[in-house]
Amino acid sequence: MTLIWQPGDVPFGTEASKPQTDYRRFAFAVLAFLLLPPVAFAGFTIAVDPYYIWGAPSWPGINVVRPAYEPKVVIAKPYQVARLHPSAVSLGSSRVEVGIDPRHKGWAPGTVFNFALPSSNSYAVMLAFLHAQKYGAPLKQAVVGLDFFAFNINFPLASTLQEQRFDEDAVREFAQYLDGALRDRPKSAVKPAATTGDWNETLYLAVNADVKAAVLRKEFKSGREHFELAGRTEGREGAAVPADWDEAGYLQVNPDVAAAVKDGPFVNGYHHWLAAGRVEGRLGGFRPANWDEARYLAANPFVRIRIARGEYRDGYLHYAATGRKQGLRGAIPPTNMLNSLMVRYPSLSEADYAARDRFSLLFTTTTLRDAIVTLRGQSEPATFDSLGMRVWHGQEAVLDRVGGATAVIHRLLKSWNPILVAPSMQYCFTNPETGMTTFDPFRFMIRKAYADGTDLRLFVTPLHAVVRATIEALGLGQRYAFWLHELVRINEEEASRAGRQPFPLWDFSAPNSITTEPIPKLGDRSPMRWFWERSHYRKQTGDLILDRIFDYSVPDRAIPADFGTRLTSANIDAHLTGAATSLANWSTESDLASQIAREAGKPGKFNRQSEATCW
Repeated sequence: MTLIWQPGDVPFGTEASKPQTDYRRFAFAVLAFLLLPPVAFAGFTIAVDPYYIWGAPSWPGINVVRPAYEPKVVIAKPYQVARLHPSAVSLGSSRVEVGIDPRHKGWAPGTVFNFALPSSNSYAVMLAFLHAQKYGAPLKQAVVGLDFFAFNINFPLASTLQEQRFDEDAVREFAQYLDGALRDRPKSAVKPAATTGDWNETLYLAVNADVKAAVLRKEFKSGREHFELAGRTEGREGAAVPADWDEAGYLQVNPDVAAAVKDGPFVNGYHHWLAAGRVEGRLGGFRPANWDEARYLAANPFVRIRIARGEYRDGYLHYAATGRKQGLRGAIPPTNMLNSLMVRYPSLSEADYAARDRFSLLFTTTTLRDAIVTLRGQSEPATFDSLGMRVWHGQEAVLDRVGGATAVIHRLLKSWNPILVAPSMQYCFTNPETGMTTFDPFRFMIRKAYADGTDLRLFVTPLHAVVRATIEALGLGQRYAFWLHELVRINEEEASRAGRQPFPLWDFSAPNSITTEPIPKLGDRSPMRWFWERSHYRKQTGDLILDRIFDYSVPDRAIPADFGTRLTSANIDAHLTGAATSLANWSTESDLASQIAREAGKPGKFNRQSEATCW
């Protein structure tokens, strides 16, 4: 039969093509429906930009004030630098963050960013400098505030500071520098682990509560007798701590367990592991049979730096404490081609981490909450600006509510943080077990600045005389003088090595017109002119610092003649002598000096500097 198409008939294939078209439309609709929420979520987060990461403009009534930025500042700033590519940065701790203005007219032309990170030690400052070097390509200028407390090897890194957010090549280069520098340095022997494997009566009874009850009923003379008569056959645990158990490591990576052992619920860490730790998947006690230390350290070079600093005894403890949570590669043998590539090429692993980290700053309920908090917080005073400076609008009111700057200073008279930090409560420059010193990052930063042609300006943070008196009262005066000597020596050594003139190194910490500012009487809430309290100096003080180190002058802003001394090997000794005399003169006239000396002289757990064996 021949089929002949007649006018009005449906064209051939229409019946088949229409369902296909409808299916495609339906599929696109479903896809759009599924994609719309995450796209809207991301768009909202990027538009509000609560952490200054994505570069959204500051819109009045929406995100001019970003209250969620402060808790995330250590996380956010490396990403801000990667986005802004600044030509100049200021570096240091929160003192620089509060006091050094990136908008000061003395900076070199270009974008300037305040890359100071709260509670930075010398290693964190170096990381920030190397990171800025990469994205400044190269960095034209850097101003670095140097804090005495930041050179204490016992001063910890901020928990939110992770090297993977910084330039991985620079971190790897510093790790290689340390490998060579520490090779021939003298090192103290590592203390041997506690002996294990012997019978432990207390542990056995704690693990086996029914046996303890039987012993109390006089059914057995001791737990040992029960074990010999029945416990061994029954496979009872807790008779002894196994020889391969790492008690110190388990307690270090599980601080909540350490607290529980100290308070009494558990005999030791092994008891906790038997009772709960193994079910919870706790690490740190037993090392996995397939653990490869060399592979983990090669895949994660920054872990070698953490070990050299003395934070962890080995790579496994780092993995147990933080590496597993961070998803670091190299802990176990690669299970697929992608893992093999990431272990072999650490830069791939770094890129993977950065992608996951940025995702977490875009698509999490925390980010959504912080974006909403930003919208609702526009009536609050700002604490930071878009260039990384802590502006502290409203801080005057905060100080007034707690009794003023003087009340804050008096509350801190019995606290030695951050000079001495728990749990060691000692100040040392060196980790005696590895030979690393806190001057190693400082030297490497200077070396890289000379190599890349960065205009580096160094200054010692202005300290109110109260702080200098505290340092002396704690018995750290000699170490402070040694610290200044080393800063000068290393700066000049690296200059000679590079065939250059030493970078300017200014000291604003000695007692002078600014740092001996009178402190109001207790009960007087009047704000101080140059300081917020004993530690953080104000922007007005920071402007004078920049005026001095940039040789910049403003007609109505005169720099006191005694504020700032450029240190060299030729004048350091005379400078220290003059500073000591000035501090002694201030102390004789200050009631606070005698209170500081009295509190620092009290024996107790808050100051164990006299027990320090390291330098």
